[in-house]
Order: sequence, then structure tokens, then C-alpha cells
Amino acid sequence: MNPETLQDFLHTHIPATALLELSVLETTADQTVLFAPHAPNRNHKNTAFGGSIALAATVGGWATVYLHCPESDGNIVIQEGTTRYLRPARGDLTIITRSPPAEEWQKLKTMFERHKKGKITLQTEIYSENELAAVFDGRFVVLG
Repeated sequence: MNPETLQDFLHTHIPATALLELSVLETTADQTVLFAPHAPNRNHKNTAFGGSIALAATVGGWATVYLHCPESDGNIVIQEGTTRYLRPARGDLTIITRSPPAEEWQKLKTMFERHKKGKITLQTEIYSENELAAVFDGRFVVLG
């Protein structure tokens, strides 16, 4: 799936992504890269709002699962997520979810085939001004 198609899907089915002007920069087997401009995602301190960071990171992980598991037809939920805020994000956000090893995807798919439910944990890094601002770890569940 190309970035434009994924972005259209996200904006249609997860309306908050459109309101926060989240865009998809890259979709490859190795990583999913999203972008969130500073202005609609800032707080009263003119830094990125923590909720925007958490949402963008969750969407990055969700999109990565969606791209690797088209058989889910988008039936993916987040089960658990933790965000570590490392420094204030004073500029635009770049959200990078790297794909885990192929064995992890295979475990998810095997579990999905057997139980109509599969789980995977992904890590997403959020950068602002070329510095790591936050790290998100999320467990996603694919439902049949």
C-alpha cells in the first residue's frame, strides 16, 4: 500500500488523524513513517501535546500492523501502550515505527490462524527537531 492510500484510509476511519494533520511519509516492509506538524499538535507551552504524541505513536504502530496483516481487514486494536517522554518536542514530529523481525510477524499470523486473534508488540520513536523526544511501546491485537 502506498503512503497516499494509507493516509486516506486513516483520515477516513480515524478522524483525529485528519484533525491533527497527520500524514504518511513512508510505508515499507521495514518501517512506517508518519509526520505531524507542530501547530495543530501544540499545547499551551508551545511544545507538542502529550496526547498528540501518544495518538501519533499509536497510529504508527496500528498502521504498521495493518500493512503487514491485510487479512485483518483493519480489525486491529491496541491492547496496551506506554509512552516515555524524553524531552519537550518544540517542532514538527516525525513518527517512526520499525518492523520487528519476520519471526514476530509469523508468530502473530500463526496465532491468528489458530485462534482468530494474534498479538504483536511494536516500538515507535517520535522525533522533533531531529532529536528523540518520546518512545512508545504498544501491544496490538489483530482480531478475526
